[in-house]
Amino acid sequence: MVKQLKKATFTMIEVLFVIVILALISVGSFKAIQMLYERYYQANTITKFSINSQILLNQLSTILYYRVSLSAIGYDPSDNTFKQLSDITDNKYTIFEWISEAHDAKNHISQNIHKGYSGFIDLDGSDKNTKTLLAKDFNITDTNNTLHNIFDNNNDLNQSVAIIFAGTFDNGDSSANQDYNNSFGWHGHKHTKVFLIKNFTQNKNDANITLYANEIDGNRIFAKYYLADSAWGISRGENIDKTAKCLQSLNINNNTLLIFYDYRPWLGETFCADTNYNSTNNKRSGKVAILSSNVSAFKIKATSNHIEIKVQFSKPLYRGSEQNIIISKQKVVF
Repeated sequence: MVKQLKKATFTMIEVLFVIVILALISVGSFKAIQMLYERYYQANTITKFSINSQILLNQLSTILYYRVSLSAIGYDPSDNTFKQLSDITDNKYTIFEWISEAHDAKNHISQNIHKGYSGFIDLDGSDKNTKTLLAKDFNITDTNNTLHNIFDNNNDLNQSVAIIFAGTFDNGDSSANQDYNNSFGWHGHKHTKVFLIKNFTQNKNDANITLYANEIDGNRIFAKYYLADSAWGISRGENIDKTAKCLQSLNINNNTLLIFYDYRPWLGETFCADTNYNSTNNKRSGKVAILSSNVSAFKIKATSNHIEIKVQFSKPLYRGSEQNIIISKQKVVF
């Protein structure tokens, strides 16, 4: 006699029990995968932030190295006020600006004595009556061409640069501190320590630089000078006019860090996205580039003759998350 096998079946309770177990396993697996992904994303983002922040600090330290030290300011566009960087003790001044010397043209001196310029004046050979300075080892054509390549313009050299005389310890003429607001031409003010150039004339390996009498009379002249070619400014997106024409082709937000250049305060110019300007005596000008994104904080502090740069990168762990991935770095520029 053959024994028949009965087909096994599951009861409803057993089916529900299996479904519950599978659901718990699925939830646990999803949580585990989510945690792994978050850890990977966090580690990857931190690595990127670390690399980007170091690149940013290296770029800024190179640019700031060639600053005219005394010219560095913190600027508050909300009320058009500014302070010398070394005098700032609060967070009111959110935009950092300085004047740079034409170092790219100057560096040619180390390669060829007949190219670039030395940055020194022969005081004995200068003519006080005609306000003409004898600039040693100065090649007008080479300097002019270098600036044209950098700033992509065809201005004559006397329209592109101005002179700032260096004083004790390279900090500029200390008398500028007596009326700092009117020393460099910042944001519609006077430029009593930045001297416009009337014309250049080549004199063998040197150059004759003629200044305007009404500007140079009564001022001290030093043998060393800065040939100032541009002001530079750094700001996060939240502190500028994001609708400015120069920003239209860029994708920026409040945490975008920007650098402005190729504008000259001594000619009544301010950077191209300044929220506070007067088109009559403080026109917007120059160019702009993106330094980095996801910059939630940026600060520059001057101490003695060096500058401390602090930058903070921040990004949500995931969209809608209240937890942020944050990394901060700092660097000192002498």
